Amino acid sequence: MELIAPLLTFDFALAVVLALAGGFMFGFAGFGGGLIMTPLLAIIYWPTEGVVIANAIPLFAAWQVLPTIRPHIRWREVGPMVIAAIIVSPIGAYFLLVGDPDVIRRVMGIVVLFAAISMLLGWTYKGPRNRLTGFLAGIVGGGMNGYVGLGGPFVSLYFLSAQASSQIQRANILFSMLLIGVLVVVPLAIGGAVGLDTIVRCVALILPYGAALWVGARLFSRTKDQTYRRVALILLMAVGVSATFL
Repeated sequence: MELIAPLLTFDFALAVVLALAGGFMFGFAGFGGGLIMTPLLAIIYWPTEGVVIANAIPLFAAWQVLPTIRPHIRWREVGPMVIAAIIVSPIGAYFLLVGDPDVIRRVMGIVVLFAAISMLLGWTYKGPRNRLTGFLAGIVGGGMNGYVGLGGPFVSLYFLSAQASSQIQRANILFSMLLIGVLVVVPLAIGGAVGLDTIVRCVALILPYGAALWVGARLFSRTKDQTYRRVALILLMAVGVSATFL
């Protein structure tokens, strides 16, 4: 009974709702799940726990979509970003461990507000696309994901700006964010941020997250490219605005 005590609370019921919303968003768009889950989990629990849960759950639940996205990953774009993330994600995780929780929550709000404003203004990256820009995007996305668990807006904006099909965009985003998630969770676990209660919550949230992810992925398979881009951007804007003002 003591083991499941963390699940018998109103806070955990709210976490289940967030997992359902985050799973659907991640399954459909390949990003945005963390935007929904991380800031609110940081309020319900603690910033480090919010980042751990929001990054760990997809690692266990997203295996079901990996076989479908693998053929569409554009490795020449993903590669430089992943290399940069390997370098900076653990650094961001270190500052999450030692940082002031109130400051971290404020930074979360700023990042979400950035996502909302960029979508409201229809901003997209229009500069050159090469190994250097991919590396720089990985530094920003990986660093911010390590620090506040919200690297998704930077990664997704970079990939959504590419002239590519929705399948390629989604595959690049989803794979990059999963790998960046690993690079965040491992240092936090080594740093002592993952206790038994956190593990119990993560395991219990895998099922609702995975079910919602499956629904989102199936809906994506029936969606046209133009519709995908429109819905993905609208969803990102909506969760950014809602998370900022909640």
